[in-house]
Amino acid sequence: MKKQYIIIVLVVLCIIVLATGYNIFRTNVDVKKNTAPAKYMDVIFSKIGVIEESNSTEASAVISRDRKNVTISAPNLMVKGAYVKYPISVMNIGTIPVKLRYINQVSYSSFNAITVTYDGIAVTDAVLYPGDEKDFTVLVKWTGDLYNETENLSFVISFNYIQVK
Repeated sequence: MKKQYIIIVLVVLCIIVLATGYNIFRTNVDVKKNTAPAKYMDVIFSKIGVIEESNSTEASAVISRDRKNVTISAPNLMVKGAYVKYPISVMNIGTIPVKLRYINQVSYSSFNAITVTYDGIAVTDAVLYPGDEKDFTVLVKWTGDLYNETENLSFVISFNYIQVK
């Protein structure tokens, strides 16, 4: 009879140990919502303000669909000294701070007499933190001598940002 009680107690203990082990294993596997958020870098062109023209007409600036480029057009610069000011904003919608590495300007047509300058943004150690927005101005100006009565300039700008270490 003692052997029967010992076997029953051992079977009950085995069942308890197996049930406890299964419960511990299941609890450790079902870890939810304890992961760290992904860190990513994403800077976009957020808006274009009111374009200012002097001795120019039909100037435009268009943000691309992916918001990574702006196409700028100054189709009718009429006289030497004519200019167009394009107020533009960039925004860091990523999760890490960044800084501007370089400005990429791809010209469709360009003339030595027309200059393009950027005011309010430059390649520096200035940091753009997540959620921050930076306003700047692109100035297209007819500064040199040309033989035509009007000049046309169209180009695309994009910015290359890097992670701040």
